[in-house]
Amino acid sequence: MKKNYLFTLLLSFCLTFSMFGQDLIISGVIDAPLSGGTPKALELYVINDISDLSVYGVESVTNGNASSDAPEYTFPADAVTSGTYIYLEAVSGSNPTAFNDFFGFTSTYQNGVLSVNGDDPIKLYKDGTAVDVFGSVGTDGTGEPWEYQDGWAYRKSGSVPSATFNLSEWTFSGSNALDNESTNATASTPFPNGTYSATASTEPSLIISSPTEATVYNSNIVNVTIDVANFTVSADNGSGVSDNSGDGYIKSTLVTVGGSTENADFFTTTLPQIEVVPGSSYTLTLELVDNSGSSLSPAVSKSVSFSSDFPCELALGEITTSCDAVTSASDTYSGTIAFTGGNTNATYTITAPAGVTVAGDNPDTVAEGIITFAGMTEGTDTEISIVGATNSSCDLLRTLFSPVCTPLPISEDFSYADGSLTDNPLWSGFSGTDGDLMVNSGQALVQHGTPSEDAQIEFASISGDIYYSFDFTVVDPGAPIPGNDNEYFAVFKDSGFGFTGRIDIVPPNDATSGDFSVGIATDGSTADAVWASDFVFDTTYRATVKYDQVANVAQLWIDASSESDPSISGADLDDANARTIVAFALRQSDSNSNEGILVDNLKIAGTFADTTLSVSSLEIDGFALYPNPVTNNNLTITSNSAEVKNVSIFNVLGKNVLSRSVSGNKAEINTGSLSSGIYIIKVQEGLNTATSKLVIK
Repeated sequence: MKKNYLFTLLLSFCLTFSMFGQDLIISGVIDAPLSGGTPKALELYVINDISDLSVYGVESVTNGNASSDAPEYTFPADAVTSGTYIYLEAVSGSNPTAFNDFFGFTSTYQNGVLSVNGDDPIKLYKDGTAVDVFGSVGTDGTGEPWEYQDGWAYRKSGSVPSATFNLSEWTFSGSNALDNESTNATASTPFPNGTYSATASTEPSLIISSPTEATVYNSNIVNVTIDVANFTVSADNGSGVSDNSGDGYIKSTLVTVGGSTENADFFTTTLPQIEVVPGSSYTLTLELVDNSGSSLSPAVSKSVSFSSDFPCELALGEITTSCDAVTSASDTYSGTIAFTGGNTNATYTITAPAGVTVAGDNPDTVAEGIITFAGMTEGTDTEISIVGATNSSCDLLRTLFSPVCTPLPISEDFSYADGSLTDNPLWSGFSGTDGDLMVNSGQALVQHGTPSEDAQIEFASISGDIYYSFDFTVVDPGAPIPGNDNEYFAVFKDSGFGFTGRIDIVPPNDATSGDFSVGIATDGSTADAVWASDFVFDTTYRATVKYDQVANVAQLWIDASSESDPSISGADLDDANARTIVAFALRQSDSNSNEGILVDNLKIAGTFADTTLSVSSLEIDGFALYPNPVTNNNLTITSNSAEVKNVSIFNVLGKNVLSRSVSGNKAEINTGSLSSGIYIIKVQEGLNTATSKLVIK
């Protein structure tokens, strides 16, 4: 293997300064531009102050061709300070071989590796670790970017360069330390302006790696780690005094702010851990001293200040919320947060929004318990913070999410503008791509295929049986539903992602006479049972689904007028695994046929009767209301009777927003207090009731 003077010198240089009291370290070699060929720049990083650069073969020189290639840079002096960079660069225009001449070797750059004589990869040392000169184009092997300006390469000191070159952001002791005009440089004399010496600093040095400055520790034990260079620590003679076997020992002073001071002498660089008191601050000072205990000249001493925080022993557990009432009005809800780790001589401040009452167990004095919260407004999530006030670093934040206190029954006729269904008040998305479950001409369009949003209507849970019903139309996809197509599109849902009462479109029983059939599953992803009759595309049918929350079984009717009509049932599952239903959901997914299903006139209720389509508007003789939509704030109600009529208007959340009593065959209601939107109007005349959708513009 061929080697030469410079390679050995560079390697020796790097090893020397990574092992001892580093003054200079090679932190990068570049080939500018990075296109292969000879290297044209070397970067040195100054670790410690240097009073005379000439001991390293670096002179205070000016680039000989500065005027034609780049601005003229000159070393301000032979002395440089720590933290700066020195750049030795060849002028690319006038003398591209000057770098080689100066350092006395020939190199090649190929496939990301800089080599000497083609076979010796150059590795440089940075922070004591060997790195390739080039890790990838544009970096120096450590991933730190280079930046170019007018053909010159600089690297910003201590940080990543900004997008725009700004000379004031850069720290360097000179950009062109290379004398390009030196024609006397040879392999045997590579540094005609001085000897490139591997002389390192021999001054003792001390670094405290741990603890670190201004760090707050969450443990009662803090490790102490130090690095000592150019100083041999003497051993203890057995009496706490140096045995003079080295240069001296280490004096330690630990000051507890506002408290005691502890002094100790150490005859090893492996120092013991520091036991700290939570809530206290400290300053640790270490000094290298001679064998008699006197300071060195100059003194070598380092200090670091740190602190210890109190622990957070309080752990928060389960959070619950519940409706205080389930009505059409704006109700309140209550909640709880469980905790452990209380009663530890710490105190806590529990903060809740105005109007919320905090009670229950107090973590200041109770080890394990439940904090209660009352008076929270329905529809508004409540942020609770618990912060350690004394002897605790806890800073905990939890959210009590409002339950849905909307009562059943719920009616939904999808009388919205075309667009996203979840843009409307009753609906919220819980899975898939937001906004792609659509409203189309006053119906929800559930699509199998690319759309993926699943949306739900939430409501207060009830006990026993629960029902949903809707009109549905399967849009003709061009062929009967294929034999392996099973994708449910409507479900009941618990508070998580548990589905039941799943209805899906399935292949027909007889493809020669029908387009599809309908299946029901209690809890499975495919139908447990299939309706015996077949159906045709582009025809509207009404499905009614019941879920028994006690027996854990689902049941399906098609076009039924009473619960005694024919039906099919899903699997009868383990009663213990029955779900508590709090939402109805429409689900979109991919299927073999990718049919579309139009859904309309949805009802969710606790009885079969409440899910049938209402004809109550015919129960008030001669009932009518107009104009609808209301455009001038005046709504007219008529009937064949002059009897008193009680009028209630509800928003889409089921809240009563206007109530009036009128009489006569014709009466006007002023709707000026209502915002534009969709409402439900209920009119009661004696024992007869009429309901209708009302649109305010």
